[in-house]
Amino acid sequence: MFFLRDLFSFSSTPTAMSIRPNDDLAAFASNLSEDDIPPEARRRATDAITDCIACSLGGSRTDLARHLLNVVGNASGNGQRGAVFIASDHRGSVYDAALYNGAIAHALDYDDISHPAYSHPSAVLVPAIFAVAESVSAPGSEVVNAYVGGLEAFGRLGRALNMEHYKNGWHPTSTFGSIAASVAAARILRLREGETRTAIAIAASASSGLRVNFGTMVKPLHAGYAARNGVLAALLAREGMTAAQDALTSRFGFASTFNQGGGIDASALRPTQPQLEILTDYGLALKAFPSCAATHTAVEAALMLRKQLAERHATISRVRVGVSEFAREPLLYVKPATPLEGKFSMHYCVAMALVRGRLDLRSFSEEGLADAAVAALIPRITMEVDERVRDDREFASIVTIETESGESIEQPVHVALGKPARWLSTAQLKEKLRDCCEYSGCGVNAAAVFAALQSLDRASSLDEVLSLLRTQ
Repeated sequence: MFFLRDLFSFSSTPTAMSIRPNDDLAAFASNLSEDDIPPEARRRATDAITDCIACSLGGSRTDLARHLLNVVGNASGNGQRGAVFIASDHRGSVYDAALYNGAIAHALDYDDISHPAYSHPSAVLVPAIFAVAESVSAPGSEVVNAYVGGLEAFGRLGRALNMEHYKNGWHPTSTFGSIAASVAAARILRLREGETRTAIAIAASASSGLRVNFGTMVKPLHAGYAARNGVLAALLAREGMTAAQDALTSRFGFASTFNQGGGIDASALRPTQPQLEILTDYGLALKAFPSCAATHTAVEAALMLRKQLAERHATISRVRVGVSEFAREPLLYVKPATPLEGKFSMHYCVAMALVRGRLDLRSFSEEGLADAAVAALIPRITMEVDERVRDDREFASIVTIETESGESIEQPVHVALGKPARWLSTAQLKEKLRDCCEYSGCGVNAAAVFAALQSLDRASSLDEVLSLLRTQ
């Protein structure tokens, strides 16, 4: 049996060249068996797939979805042949479906995250896997296997290249995601190790994604790009296209090119005890709020403080949000000009939580931006690095509120709701899917979709799920 500890080999020098070429990652994806994936890992994968589809349904009526359908939807056309475009009557090529479904899955920024990859894995993996699995009638169990393998690629790349990769301005959802999607798609297509190696190399050349586009429609498009890149890479590899066999680790390969300043930690790829990424403490986390993950602990703290204040929340005079050094990286806005910018504004998210007592899909709207009470509170909120959580990589926050009467109360939250230690319950996940459907008005039967997704691991194919995700 192939073991996780064999995924990479190392020399004594921790540089990009100390990791062997793509061979081991390709071998891992090709040889991963159901016996290698324990029940808890399969359960988390099933929940993540369910959560991703919920987010896709929520994102299916956004402006981004409309723009994409006007381009790739019209090019693909309607009909009964081709891959399903979620919550639409369109079908098309597997790579167009992966592009569209990936983008709408990330459109609301409500989809899951992965640390240390600092990316949104399911919005990339699920659309890629579904598109290819539909074309080859893969069983649900193989969908789960491919998901676990793709998430492993996300995690391993993150451990090798972050945080320098992220700080250099790259969006790992797209850069790591293209490679991870190729691994997952190759698994569904049952590619041999050599073909998978080639798929990884093809995807490595397609990888990109700039953080400058956070707060715009291009950020979710990154997830679609990555899903499409991975699918196309796997299909081209199956056709016999050639590619460099050391694309990840050669002098001019993925690692050294993206991390030109160094910061490539090969030792991080070799855990003391082999463990799947999906079973680590932070390898996968669902989202409780539809905003940047860096805001989540502060939002939860603000909601807790508002509850303590009860009717006195209107007397708040000052709010201090203490965060880690890294949490400031993705939070590009203070007073947002658009709902999308609001998702990347700590000030707006905390103000909305304190004023309205919630932060949900409807918080990010023109009506929300126009809320006079929210707008008045934003200038009284400061965000600064707190020494108590300065080096925290999980976006821990400490929120302090002062009232007009001089009262001061403080609330820390160290681990966000939705992390493995605080995983969403079945009821919470079901409610999230229902709310996403209601928000978008997509007309999909939420209860039936949820039931089908939760039993996916036992399904003979994706036919039932995909039929439920189509609209007439």
